[in-house]
Amino acid sequence: MSAVMSVAVPAESALHPSLAKASFHDAYSAPLSDGALTPTEIFLRTIDATPRWVSGLMAIRNRVVRLFGLKDVGSISRGARKPASAYRIGDPIGIFTIVAIREDELLLGIDDSHLDVRVAVTKPWGDRSRRYVVSTVVNVHNSMGRAYMVPVGAIHPFIVRALMRASRV
Repeated sequence: MSAVMSVAVPAESALHPSLAKASFHDAYSAPLSDGALTPTEIFLRTIDATPRWVSGLMAIRNRVVRLFGLKDVGSISRGARKPASAYRIGDPIGIFTIVAIREDELLLGIDDSHLDVRVAVTKPWGDRSRRYVVSTVVNVHNSMGRAYMVPVGAIHPFIVRALMRASRV
């Protein structure tokens, strides 16, 4: 198992400017065994290794939120089957949509009536230890979003760290 640790959202991340207004944010760093991987390749390998218990939680989440008129986003690795180089801005990748692709960062998003989520997979240029960072920023829109984030905010760190530990990057 790789060592996953809580870190600050990298200053070079596209998410960094949005931290001041964020309702929720976190970031985790893990070792990167193959420094040649692109952020998109890292993300694809990470969601491809989704632990069964995380998939189970997502299925429960989807059943519950449908009762409240929120999006059923499907499974974390839904539809992520093409080569990393084939993805473009606006394409779906897992439960997200690609917002931006840079050499050092993949920016993903998912928007709903109750909140907007942005996730960045970053390979910090100055990091000589060969680590990558997964950062999440959430902007809540209403009381439904605030209520949603109570359980999700508590479980989110466990899920992200489990995904990063399970990945083979």
